[in-house]
Amino acid sequence: MDAIELAKGRIWTADEFLQTDQREFGDAWRYELVDGQIVAHAAPSPDHGAIVSALNLALGMRLRGNHEGCRPETGSCAAPKRRQRDTARIPDVTVRCGELPRVLFEVISPSELRAWRARNRKRRDLQDVEGVQEIVELYQAEAAAHIYRREDGGTWSFDATDGLDAMLTLRSIGLEIPLSEIYEFVTLQSE
Repeated sequence: MDAIELAKGRIWTADEFLQTDQREFGDAWRYELVDGQIVAHAAPSPDHGAIVSALNLALGMRLRGNHEGCRPETGSCAAPKRRQRDTARIPDVTVRCGELPRVLFEVISPSELRAWRARNRKRRDLQDVEGVQEIVELYQAEAAAHIYRREDGGTWSFDATDGLDAMLTLRSIGLEIPLSEIYEFVTLQSE
């Protein structure tokens, strides 16, 4: 019996999950904790990786010398404020300012696009992460971004931008990135 089968036999807390070396769960590319269950994720596609790499580079170049100490990260865990929910998500890219994540990015593959219930559930989990002000969904097959912003009072607003000539505006960290820069190394379906 491998490690992931052993892990499936119990309910994990977010704290236990965060303290465990993910290699102990098995050979999957990445794991998340959803309602106490460990969920394995397959490796991303080359286009997914190209979008994440270009985004990280664009963020890193713009955040250099940032007075708030903001930095881009990949593979960082985002656990909801209410730890009893036993959920710990791992966004594709995180911008952390000080100790807390401020902006979370997810690259949405064509197969994830069809799984809208799971995507909405993950977004709700990410909205519950302390410090998060913006969640950005970037679409792998087209130059498009959906931006969810925490407004004063805690409500969330929605904005969308699309096309290679469009600008991704990240209000919470005061940055703008052209979508053409994020999608530079990807052949889009609309091209």
